[in-house]
Amino acid sequence: MASSRWWLYVQAVFWRFLMRIGMFLHTLAPPCPPRPLFTRTVQSDSHGHSVVIHFYCPPDYYQQRRRGHRYPVAVNFHGGGFTLGCATDDARWSAAVVEQVGAVVASVSYRRAPEHPFPAAVDDGVEALLYLATHAADLALDVSRVALSGFSAGGNLAITVPLRLRGRISTEVKEHFGRADSTQQLVNQTSDLNIVAVFSWYPILDFLESRDHRRAMSIMPDKTLPTFFTSLFDEAYLPDLNDRSSAFASPVRASDRILCEALPHDVFLFICEWDMLMKEGQTFVRRLEGLGKRVRAMMIEKAKHAWDKSANPFRDQGSVDIYYRDACADMKAIFDR
Repeated sequence: MASSRWWLYVQAVFWRFLMRIGMFLHTLAPPCPPRPLFTRTVQSDSHGHSVVIHFYCPPDYYQQRRRGHRYPVAVNFHGGGFTLGCATDDARWSAAVVEQVGAVVASVSYRRAPEHPFPAAVDDGVEALLYLATHAADLALDVSRVALSGFSAGGNLAITVPLRLRGRISTEVKEHFGRADSTQQLVNQTSDLNIVAVFSWYPILDFLESRDHRRAMSIMPDKTLPTFFTSLFDEAYLPDLNDRSSAFASPVRASDRILCEALPHDVFLFICEWDMLMKEGQTFVRRLEGLGKRVRAMMIEKAKHAWDKSANPFRDQGSVDIYYRDACADMKAIFDR
């Protein structure tokens, strides 16, 4: 039986508080992760709400901006089951991208469920991209070189946001504007925007498949996320069961044509061996390869979901940084083409 929205909200507030404590402990392991250099608040014309974007930048950002330099940009989406977490949770990943790629990281603070269920988060991701494209000159961004990244729920958004963006400018899907000039304005906004790669870390890709079935089919069922978490996440974000088949929630349900047109040629998936999401990630990789995408799938051995976000300040951060460095090397190679 589905929980009431009120009870879901109470649970979300409780776990958000505990997660903030966990993320504070996460930051204690040296080196200390950076804080955003600045933030921008995006006022959505189409939905009447605001989206906050946190920017992590190279040390010479302001100096280079005055000289007219444009940085490639990695747009990041945090995890937390669309219910928990915040845009600064991936500060260590952002630091790696800034230092090793020389890019600006724009981390999106999207609306969370249950207050804002689907498709709020994916719509906010689209709004963030449109804002970056429109204000690229002011922000010193080269939006012809955009990579999307995300962790867990954010890994889902790194894949579904391009699908949603395509849906807003395509007559193939049943999402259109009432006025032709509105559609033309959207096309103009995205004319210079070029998503060249996706880096998706342990994403959920299919909300139709039962969590119980996923858990039972896992290599280590006792290492997967507990039921009280997965039930909270799914009921909070997708209370309408019909929405769970949407390509903008479950990208495995998208048509081959949509995946071909919306996703970039280079897609990177990082999958945890002990995660209940492992098998759907592997299946999605094979499908994208069949569509002609250049897909690199990295299996993180003996790792649980969100293994890189451990609250233990004495953890082996170096073992996580190896994967971050590897991903950054791939991102830099794509940006430098």
